Amino acid sequence: MSDLENHFGDDASLDEEDRSDILAFLVRNSAEKSTQESSVKILASIKNKDIIAITDTIFWKQSHKQIPKDVFNHNEVKSSANCKACHSDIEKGLIQDDKIKNISDFM
Repeated sequence: MSDLENHFGDDASLDEEDRSDILAFLVRNSAEKSTQESSVKILASIKNKDIIAITDTIFWKQSHKQIPKDVFNHNEVKSSANCKACHSDIEKGLIQDDKIKNISDFM
């Protein structure tokens, strides 16, 4: 949030009020404040590393290691960063096992 003009190669600059509101939301809803199982496990796997992509965490790598690489290249998935392709409840901040799509749909 402190360098939005260089946000992954894009300028995502915001006015101060919007930046402040978004930052407050992010802090309020961060993994450090969550009791969700996935948040706790992701945070524990990060330890003291500066990781900005969930797909770079040990937890993500371990929990997705059985998934064939071709699934992430499927036309409906496109990349490992597209959580919503398989986790239908991710927009609610949830990752529940009973809400994960069957990967055979992408093979």
